[in-house]
Formats: sequence, structure tokens, C-alpha cells
Amino acid sequence: MSIRQKRAGDGVRGRQGEGATRRLPTFAPSPRRPVAPSLFSVAASLVLAAFCLLPFAFAQSGRPTPPAPKPQTPSSAQGQRPVSPPTDETRPRRATDQPQDEKPIKLKADLVTVITSVTDATGNQINDLAQKDFEVYEDNALQDIAGFYREGQIPLRLIFLFDTSSSIRHRFEFEQRAAAQFFRNVMRPGDQAALMSVSTESKIELQFTPDVEQLVSAIGQLKAQGATALYDGMITAARYLRPSEGRHVMVVLSDGTDTVSTATLAQALTDAQRSDMAIYAVHSTGVAPSANVQDLAGEFVMKAMCEDTGGRAFFPPIYEDQKKEARDLDEIYKRLAAEVRAQFVLTYYSKSETRPGTFRPIRVEVKRPGVQVRARRGYYTTK
Repeated sequence: MSIRQKRAGDGVRGRQGEGATRRLPTFAPSPRRPVAPSLFSVAASLVLAAFCLLPFAFAQSGRPTPPAPKPQTPSSAQGQRPVSPPTDETRPRRATDQPQDEKPIKLKADLVTVITSVTDATGNQINDLAQKDFEVYEDNALQDIAGFYREGQIPLRLIFLFDTSSSIRHRFEFEQRAAAQFFRNVMRPGDQAALMSVSTESKIELQFTPDVEQLVSAIGQLKAQGATALYDGMITAARYLRPSEGRHVMVVLSDGTDTVSTATLAQALTDAQRSDMAIYAVHSTGVAPSANVQDLAGEFVMKAMCEDTGGRAFFPPIYEDQKKEARDLDEIYKRLAAEVRAQFVLTYYSKSETRPGTFRPIRVEVKRPGVQVRARRGYYTTK
């Protein structure tokens, strides 16, 4: 028999054998025995029972059945840890906590700043005053003082207007020297000062700086020439000083005579009041006993700008001896520096209801007899 025939015969017998296995033999029935349940079926039953009883357990405890989790959508905040909201006791109260459809609350009153100096009958500064010693009146109505500060608590922001016109040429050099010494006396850590020259045009010679030597150097480089645009220079200085943080002071060294300004004295004083500044003035040529009309007009201007803002005007005497004049000028600048260093700053919220841009008169009184008080005469309400 060939090998191919032998393999074919084996295949037939194999298929016959497979068919024979499909015929199951019959057996006689035997008595049934209980089959022990498997561990898998028991576990499945317990899980099913727990799942069915879960809603009843939540209902029994009074808590709602937790909803099925929602599918998360990708966002820029995905992956951040959720933070529980703060309680009412710990939440900071800010304007942004208000509902969006409500307008934020705005204060109707103006916060007013009043720089004040107090001297005794002989002109010496009084420094031992407290808030309870002051009273502030606006339109003769007593105001509630909200803040009380001494000079060391608020840094000084000072701008020095140096008249460099030809009218002060003969006293120019010792005016420069005296002004330089003034900066050395008045500046303290945290203070800043700027220098402006005033002639035919006004110019910021040095921006705000705490460096005294830079200020002294800038003064030494000034040259006397041209006419005098004093009022224009005051407006420029007031607007330069206005946005700075601190106690605003302007020192003017001039003869008070304006020859080429486009602005008036009233306009210059309005800008000064809007900048919350006190103006101190030193007459650059002094006042002689035989002063002419122009000199008297300049003296009036110097007094007006200082009294209106709570400052003070100084008029050095004129001597034939320049050494004597220089000595007196140094003494004046020392007194000026002492007064600036001894200022009090009072703040209050105005109780008046007036439209913006209205001038409000101010009066400051001290509960101590025999003292002289210098403070601004009023202010303009903000727009």
C-alpha cells in the first residue's frame, strides 16, 4: 500500500472515530447530590445586593443620592486644585465682592490735606502739639480730623524755583551759595527735591532726587539772563509736583516781579491750591526803605502766594556790606528749613456738598493761647 493511500485511510477512520464520540452513551439515573456554590457566585450575589440597597441607604440617612459624575471638558483651569470658598467671617470685604449689577460705593466727601505750621510770639516753631490741639473749619463748619502726621512721618517733596533773570544778577552768586546750604539743612532720608530755573522761560534743571550734592551742583551751573516769567513757572512747578507722593512744598527765590508770563497770579495760585502745596518765598534783592512801586508790587506778590497756601515770605534787609547780607540770608534759609521740618499735616473728609471745582475756605485753630498758625486758606473740590 502506498503512503498516500495509507494517510487517506487513517483520515477516514479518524472522522469515523470523531462521529462515534458524538454518540453519548446512556447511563442509569443516580440519586442527586447538592452542589456547593462557588466563591465567585457568592461574591457576585453580595455585590448585586449592595448595589440594589444603596439608594435606600442614602434615603435613610437623609442625604441625596450622589449624581453621576459629568464628563469633564478640557479648559484652561483643568488640573487646578479646587479651593473651598472662605466663610463670611474670613472673607475680605472688597468692592469686587459686590454683585455685578450693583454700582460700587463712592465716597461723596473730599479728602483734604492741610499743611500747618505753628509758631510762638517770637517766631519759634512749636512741635509739642497733638491732634486734639487742632480744630479745622471749612466754611465755618467744624470738621472731623481723620489724619494727623508730623514731618518725619511723610517724606518731603520740594521744588525750588530759582529766578535766574537779569534783575538779580548783582546778588546771584551768594544767592546760589545760600540756596545750596538750604538743601543741606532741609533734606532728610526719604526726601526728594527738584530744581527749576525761571527767566524768560521756565525749565526743570534737575528732576526729583534725594542726592543733595546733585542739587548743589545744579545750582552752581545756573546763569543769570533774560526776563521773568514767574507765574508761568509757578504753574509748571505745581503741575510737576502734583502727582508725587509726599508733603508738597515750593520754595521761590525771586523779586516777585513778573514781566513776560501769559498766566496771571490768580491762575498760578489756583494751580498751587490744586497741588496741595505750601509756598515759601525768599525775596532775592531785599526791600530797601526807599522801595519804588515795582518793588512794592513784587513784595505783594510774594506775600500773597505764601499766605494763600500756608507758607511764609522772607525779606532779607539790604546792607552795603555784602558779607552782612550773606550772613542774614543764611539765617533766613535756616529758619525756612526749620519751619519746613516742623510742619504738621492734617487730613479730613469734607462734610460739604458742593459741585466739583468749587473753592472751599479753610481755617485752622490751635487750642493754645499766644500762637500763630499758618495754613492754606482753602482748596478746590476735585472734578
